[in-house]
Amino acid sequence: MSKTSSRKELGDFQTPWELAVECTQVLATIQRGTRRVLEPTCGKGSFMLAAASVLEPSIEMLGVEIQPGHADVARRRLNHPDIRDVAWRVEVGDMFRHDLGKLKWEMDGPLLVLGNPPWVTLSDLGAMDSIQIPDRTNLRSVRGIDALTGESNFDVAEYIWMRLLTELRQQEPTVALLCKTSVARRVLTLASHLDLHVADSFLWRIDAKRSFGVAVDACLFAVQLDGSSRNYQCQVFESLNATSPTATMGLVGGALVADVDAHAVARQYDRSSPVEWRQGVKHDLAAVMELRTDKGGKLHNALGETVEIEDDWVYPLLKGSDVNAGRPPQRCVIVTQRTLADETRSLRHTAPILWDYLHSHAERFAARKSSIYRNRPAFSMFGIGPYTFAPWKVAVSGLHKTPRFHLVGPREGRPVLLDDTSYFLPCESAATAAVLLSALTSEAATLLLKSLLFTDAKRPVTKKLLQRIDLAAILRDDRARVEKDAQSALENAGQHLDTGAIAREADQLLQQWGGTQDAPSLFDVPDITAHEPAA
Repeated sequence: MSKTSSRKELGDFQTPWELAVECTQVLATIQRGTRRVLEPTCGKGSFMLAAASVLEPSIEMLGVEIQPGHADVARRRLNHPDIRDVAWRVEVGDMFRHDLGKLKWEMDGPLLVLGNPPWVTLSDLGAMDSIQIPDRTNLRSVRGIDALTGESNFDVAEYIWMRLLTELRQQEPTVALLCKTSVARRVLTLASHLDLHVADSFLWRIDAKRSFGVAVDACLFAVQLDGSSRNYQCQVFESLNATSPTATMGLVGGALVADVDAHAVARQYDRSSPVEWRQGVKHDLAAVMELRTDKGGKLHNALGETVEIEDDWVYPLLKGSDVNAGRPPQRCVIVTQRTLADETRSLRHTAPILWDYLHSHAERFAARKSSIYRNRPAFSMFGIGPYTFAPWKVAVSGLHKTPRFHLVGPREGRPVLLDDTSYFLPCESAATAAVLLSALTSEAATLLLKSLLFTDAKRPVTKKLLQRIDLAAILRDDRARVEKDAQSALENAGQHLDTGAIAREADQLLQQWGGTQDAPSLFDVPDITAHEPAA
């Protein structure tokens, strides 16, 4: 291993002794009679030390560590007079290539695998030209892993998880590792996809900021294998000290849900939205494209420049935080296209002042890193189409843990646009928007979202999730309440329609949607933005 290998490259976050003990104590409650303990990527041996102090005596422990210096520290810590009746050894080896099937044990009996694998992704290693990259041939040898994790990137911990579960399955181990909660969810899904015999699984949330100084949602995740079970439901605990789970996540119809009990109640609404959700505009250059108005009514960008351009190309803008809080627009955004197919060079003639402004920042536009701008017109945007300019919208932020839907109407006769951290339903009328908002804030939709939404995800709310809400079924089943709440939403927005108008709007929507399970759009233009990040 190169001497230049860094702590970041190895995802090297040594487990504090106190946390290792807490984890081991919890694991002792789900697997009694442990005889063998394996700590992969054992670092300085914290979990082996914890196992020696917490578990029953006369166990055998094996640690594998890639860094010889860490392995030496682990040996010194384990070579302590207080550690009696415990056979142990620490091997220097690479878990990317270590043959788990050839591990030598002196004892038989229940196997507990516990530890803290690297918190780093494959692309992180590639960006650092790391020598610690798993062999891609080995990755593809795990059937189906590419299809679910993607060939280009996934957490190294996922690879270690799947090697442990697949190569040790005949020994029916309990595998319990500290990892990001997103990794735990993918591992549970992969276990189902690979038809692993999971008897039970448990997830205990931990405070990674306190233990490791990193702001990431993390957990102790444990999977118990046996020879026959296929139980892909996982009990979720809010902490290592919690005595009862707050929810049970699991696979339903091949897809992972956050709360299987809540989903069982709301599952009749988990089908397909009768209308298509859209994502807000994407430009990746806020310093140039987003403007604020000063007290004198002049526009300024974040670079401190006064901006004077044609009014037709500037629209009020809501950021995701504005949408979540229900605030009015605090800024505006420049729009360079009306549709994705527009050639921006026509702005030279239709908006010459805007054209000059854009060209003055051409180098900044050229430096945008996202691949979606390759082979696209200069100054192009995404998330642009007729739906973008709909006068009314029902909007929600994708970045907040609790979805809050809001009615968004025009400002001074101009449609309000959203940024790409938000999703919306485009509507031609306030009445349509009010009915859709009322359906989305119904008890049924709220319960369904609770069952599907993982609050610890980087983007808890996604288009894929929103498209699962069957608004037609909710409107049919809860018609009276939807109409009543729609009336209130309109009044709060300063719009006044009689109850008969709302009822007629609901009738028209149901007639328009019919019995189809497809998702026609109110603004029938394909959405090819393709910029939603992975969960």
